[in-house]
Amino acid sequence: MLINNFILKGKKSSLRGLQREDLIAIGRWWDDAEVTYLLEMGLRPTRDKELESFWRLAMDSEDNIVFAICDSVNGQLLGTCGLYAISWASRRAQFNILIGEKDSWDRGVGSNAASLILQYAFEKLNLESVHLGVNSENLRAIASYRKVGFIHEGKRRHFIYRNGRYYDMDIFSMLRDEYSKINKD
Repeated sequence: MLINNFILKGKKSSLRGLQREDLIAIGRWWDDAEVTYLLEMGLRPTRDKELESFWRLAMDSEDNIVFAICDSVNGQLLGTCGLYAISWASRRAQFNILIGEKDSWDRGVGSNAASLILQYAFEKLNLESVHLGVNSENLRAIASYRKVGFIHEGKRRHFIYRNGRYYDMDIFSMLRDEYSKINKD
């Protein structure tokens, strides 16, 4: 992958548009029980139609913007992230991220990608808020969200069913003025 096609470049990770060949890795991640252990995906083997649906969502939707997360040094595909269910009138979006390459976990790749998405959301798209929901036991993700400045808003009890049990979901968000305070020169 050429490094000069990144839309946003960070120290550890950079973002580019999704490419059809990325679906091979995405399908592998969605079928990896360790990658999806605390997520709502991975309940059954990934079918071609689910990958095609994700591709169509990334390519055709005006209300979803999906990026590939790549290593900033060598361009290796590491995961995906994006802004979903964008409400252009209310200027808000939901943030989703998946770091599928397990050797990239705990290296700051996700935090760097989240920072890039926030920059894109507030500086390019002029959004007012970005929110997310995360399994309350996904401590790695929660630490990453807090690190980049997301604020904990609350909890949805027994909201996620996975691994034979129910999990709570923590809700986080960031507002434009909070982003501006964190990123002022």
